Amino acid sequence: MKEYKLAKGWAIFIYLLAPILVSLFAWLLILPFQNGDFLLKLGWLLIPVALAMIALMIIGVLDAYNGRLIIGKNRIISISTLSKRELKLEEIKGYTVNEQYIFVEPNSSSKKSIKISKYTGGYREILHWLSLSYPDLDVTNALEEEQEILQDESVGWTKEVREEKLAKARQRAKLLNWVGGLTTAWIFFYPTPYSYSILAAMLIPIVALAVVKLSDGLIRIDEKKGSAYPSLFYALIYPSLGIMLRVLLDFDIFDYSHVWPVSGLITLAFLFLLLINQKEFTFKKKVDYLTVSILALILFAYSFGAVIHINCYYDHSEAEHYTAKILDKRISSGKSRSYYLKLSTWGRQNEIDDVSVSKALYNRAEVGAEVNIYFRNGILDIPWFKVTDK
Repeated sequence: MKEYKLAKGWAIFIYLLAPILVSLFAWLLILPFQNGDFLLKLGWLLIPVALAMIALMIIGVLDAYNGRLIIGKNRIISISTLSKRELKLEEIKGYTVNEQYIFVEPNSSSKKSIKISKYTGGYREILHWLSLSYPDLDVTNALEEEQEILQDESVGWTKEVREEKLAKARQRAKLLNWVGGLTTAWIFFYPTPYSYSILAAMLIPIVALAVVKLSDGLIRIDEKKGSAYPSLFYALIYPSLGIMLRVLLDFDIFDYSHVWPVSGLITLAFLFLLLINQKEFTFKKKVDYLTVSILALILFAYSFGAVIHINCYYDHSEAEHYTAKILDKRISSGKSRSYYLKLSTWGRQNEIDDVSVSKALYNRAEVGAEVNIYFRNGILDIPWFKVTDK
């Protein structure tokens, strides 16, 4: 029998970090009651999040101390704070590996899989033992799927034709995924010429969805490890998220009420076209519902970005001009740095509000000075404005 626990370095890290995080979330727990009406209104969000995170930190510490994996002569046992799972060696079907865990899979649906963190001491030893005794189910599944494709006469009349179609589908998917990634980098780091970069990012997800539909099931949307089917997941997700983030940086929307229904309708239209007469999602497993839900969010991000870009960039109507006084300025730091000016009321804006601006404008702006605001109604009836000192 051999026992494995969380690697010592990671255990020490958790013991040191957990008290700090518990203190932080305990402070968030009482914060809404100490800082006026605004944070009190956010209490419904802050309090449950703080309680959940405190509980998570406590469970993490207990797992670091008590959690263990035991490999015996005839069984493997996983013990954690909230559960205990056990599989006899003859009950193990095989294993799969992702970036964070090894999953030991049972050969019966009545049994639950055992999850082993890569931060477990002796992780490589465990993986080596599994590889000597059991198959890697990702490899097995990919081989089985490839054989199914090569035996499917709907793909082609002969095996040679089917092999050629599968090879071309993989090349096509790889190319589109790379183009999607590079285009996303283009619109983020050097969106010049602007109109062409955004147009390219808007077209790639449409092309990706069209390729998936026209492949008759040979090219898929979802990226699954251990699948023989090529996927266009990255050609869809990268430009979609890129467009959404780009328009949030470039345009200030005055009223989002017309954005949601238009974006929602476009998302539903895409989903309908994608899911009708397709082979990828059978909805017999929960994972299919989860995957389609994630796909809907990605398509909504695309629709949101496309709607705002079209509404604002192609709006050449005469702007209404207003001025506002700079009351304050601040920088928000996180994964990226954002710059904000607090502006007085102006035109249709009846409340003091923070507005995101470029770094250059932020650096030029002085508290007490005035800025110009150009207000337009948008070609899709989504009002927006631009703040400038010129």
